[in-house]
Amino acid sequence: MVEFSNNSSLEQFELLQKSGMLNSLEQLQKENKQLQRTIKDMSVLVTYSDAKSMMKFIISKFLDYLVPETLVFMIRQPRSNEITQYCYRKLIKEDAFLNNDLFYILKDYFDSNPNYYMSGEAVSFEKLMDDFSSNTFSQEFLSIEPKYIIPLIGLEGTYGIVIFTNKITGHQYDTTELFYIQNMFAVFAVSLQNEINYKTSITDPKTGLYTYDYFINRIQEKIAFVRRYNAHPAVLMLDIDHFKNFNDTYGHLAGDKVLAALAKTLRHSVREEDCVARFGGEEFVILLSECNPPSLFSVAERIRKEVEKMEVFEKDVRLRVTISIGGSFIKPDKSETPKTLIKRPDDA
Repeated sequence: MVEFSNNSSLEQFELLQKSGMLNSLEQLQKENKQLQRTIKDMSVLVTYSDAKSMMKFIISKFLDYLVPETLVFMIRQPRSNEITQYCYRKLIKEDAFLNNDLFYILKDYFDSNPNYYMSGEAVSFEKLMDDFSSNTFSQEFLSIEPKYIIPLIGLEGTYGIVIFTNKITGHQYDTTELFYIQNMFAVFAVSLQNEINYKTSITDPKTGLYTYDYFINRIQEKIAFVRRYNAHPAVLMLDIDHFKNFNDTYGHLAGDKVLAALAKTLRHSVREEDCVARFGGEEFVILLSECNPPSLFSVAERIRKEVEKMEVFEKDVRLRVTISIGGSFIKPDKSETPKTLIKRPDDA
């Protein structure tokens, strides 16, 4: 049995301290703690299934750990060129403030260099600038002083861009912080790609609205919900007046433009929790989560007026359409089915 005196132990401690091994041990403990935290947060992030929930979780973690001056998410919506921006100043949500052209500049760059960058990688903007001409980026963008650009890359190329600026403390991001950021966004990129794939499977390719099958499933859920909780959801059925004549006059490409514009108008005319679907051809249907008779009429009338104001141009000619709308509330009766429910507003 070997024993050490206090003097011997002290000498050993001093020797370890002089050799730098104690500092190395402390660094290893810090890195191990950071790794455990990163793994824990990644395992939680992967459980979320929609972009907003994922971003909300990431923001909550950054509030505990690091706060960039500016953080911007630019996400291209599936089957369209529409860009959705989520912008934060000191991690507080603000309205979009960057030009969407920025997304396509960066997307084209990352898509042209597929072997150089990984999805979720924090790419130094300073180094990135070496590959662009001096006037590529607007002063509006440069004024936020971007620090890192994070590409979100899927099977079909870059579908998202995340922009990081300096921390509000003015300090540089250290290696452990970059490790955390890159791992979180690697998981975010995969989870978001899964959400996009799912949305693509339940949406109509021409309009981006939900499909008939998905809508019927939502209706069945709402019928059960009404019976259980005595709620008051309603359905609006609408179609474009004389659309066959329109296609015969202006052609099917012009008709497709009108369908896409109408879909956008419908989405913007209802609440986020409402469900808008293309029922087939020129027929559309809307599930309103909760309303009363006066509000049902008001929503229908508002939609009718918004469609009347729609501006769609084909060869410098403004195309105009009108719609007819019928509405009905979901009944709590046991006899209520998707078929009986849809027939009432369709007849109306």
